[in-house]
Amino acid sequence: MPEGLLIEDLHLSVRAPAGGGLGPSLKAPARDSSLSRPVLSGVGLSVAPGEFVALVGASGSGKTMTALSVLGLLPPQIQAASGSISLGGTDLLRASGAELNRLRGGRIGMLYQQPKRMFNPRMTIGNHLAEPLKLHRGLRGRRAKAQALGLLADAGFDDPARVARSYPHQLSGGMAQRAMLAVAMAGQPELLLADEPTSALDKVLERQILELIDNQRRQHGLGVLYITHDLATVSAFADRVVVMDAGAVQEEGPARTVLGAPRTACARELLEACALTRRRIAAAGEPAPSRDILALDGITKRFAKGRGTRPALDDVSLSLREGEILGVLGQSGSGKSTLARLLVEVEAPDRGSITRPLPMADRKNDGGTASSGVPGTEVQLVFQEPHDAFDPRMKLFASLEAPLLRQRTGTADERRERIHQIVRDVELEPGLLDRYPSQCSGGQLQRLTIARALLLDPSVLICDEATSALDAVTQRKVLDLLLRLHRDRRLSLIMISHDMNVIRYMSHRVAVLYQGALVELAGTAEFFANPRHGHSKELVAAARAQPAACAAPVACSDLAACAHRAVAGRPGTFRLPELVSFFPDS
Repeated sequence: MPEGLLIEDLHLSVRAPAGGGLGPSLKAPARDSSLSRPVLSGVGLSVAPGEFVALVGASGSGKTMTALSVLGLLPPQIQAASGSISLGGTDLLRASGAELNRLRGGRIGMLYQQPKRMFNPRMTIGNHLAEPLKLHRGLRGRRAKAQALGLLADAGFDDPARVARSYPHQLSGGMAQRAMLAVAMAGQPELLLADEPTSALDKVLERQILELIDNQRRQHGLGVLYITHDLATVSAFADRVVVMDAGAVQEEGPARTVLGAPRTACARELLEACALTRRRIAAAGEPAPSRDILALDGITKRFAKGRGTRPALDDVSLSLREGEILGVLGQSGSGKSTLARLLVEVEAPDRGSITRPLPMADRKNDGGTASSGVPGTEVQLVFQEPHDAFDPRMKLFASLEAPLLRQRTGTADERRERIHQIVRDVELEPGLLDRYPSQCSGGQLQRLTIARALLLDPSVLICDEATSALDAVTQRKVLDLLLRLHRDRRLSLIMISHDMNVIRYMSHRVAVLYQGALVELAGTAEFFANPRHGHSKELVAAARAQPAACAAPVACSDLAACAHRAVAGRPGTFRLPELVSFFPDS
């Protein structure tokens, strides 16, 4: 039996080459410590065969660098100064490139946070699956095709053959993540490294994927190192939890112990950030009672042609009120992102109309500014993946200045002052604008996407899964930032998400999309208390299952209050049905 993954006293450092910049790759550890900066300091952890270890921490804590160290995929300017990493007796730090290539996709499976950036855009999903099946299992032809379809079916696809023929850009974010899971499992790995693999999935699909991973580790002794900020996921499946902060392990222990009685401040902060409660309502205020600022009437959009294909959106009628926050829920592929693209006129509907009933001249208010009056700028979009929202070759100031230059707004000095003010409004320092996107964290880039959207004074801001890739602490800060901007600028917001926590925390009303159709529209409190459509009931039930072990229903606003509940089976393990609700019904 292999002995699993073992990381001991790992130190990583980044060395600035002479003259600054990125410079050439460094082959040997830096000898001049004055030129190096620590990235990881004494990291140690282990993953035994069949064990599920959750690695949690805020953005920039060192979680992803730890995983990249195992894979031998560190950036060239970052190097291991000391320590060791082994898998089943194989020294990974000293393995050759050929040995690492045999391990990656074979003995080590990989799930990434942003799968669309990892797929080759010129290859179909079927071709991506064919590679590990051929290289690591020797399967070709019909056997490989049958196995690929089986892997896609296990990952939750209703039509595996169609997905196998698809290219990555033809999949939604959630579908791409499930396809990446199928690729990761193709080589029958003994260790699975998962970097936020379910951050783009709704709760129903998240549960399916995690149960699949859990079944694999139980049946085949698969060790799982699961990097996440979702503590609900941790409590449901993890045997042990490792908490990182500032490049070091701060706390480690059984899931029940760490989540029930965290010893360190960073672990307590993560738990508290997950407790999104109804105190939001008082801060956000209520929307103006009757005026619509945006209206959709009978919108239909179809991408695939031919018999048996359903439209991406089918006869959707919906309105957004002035000053309202409208939450849009739905599974991956339900049409949420298509709706956003239609609202910002990136796509045009095949049938139906989109109108803005409220005149721009009537949008002034004491707490905000008027719309810029430039056609096409009243509705702005905040993207799901902040790293893909910026040109990696441009400094951030140039990226933010681009929409102002396009609209020929102000002098150079006026543009600079306006950009600096907007950046301060999203709680960042203007000095950050001299960096490239790759030099910023995900939370910083997401704030900058919000800043860029605000530059043209929109009346409506659409956030398409704007916090799904962020850790819990950063997510809470970005959500509170959006609430402040909503209040101060009198913005109307559309929050598109699969995260029931986020929708309840932010929204005045909730709209549910299912297979391209609008199946439910209700006030937030009414929706969570009494969902009417079958799909709505499934979503709410998946997010707030009551523990059978409780003698009476208990309202619980965070995981710490329910982590003490022991579940029959392996000690320290929690099952998803036993999780208490994040959403108090009071």
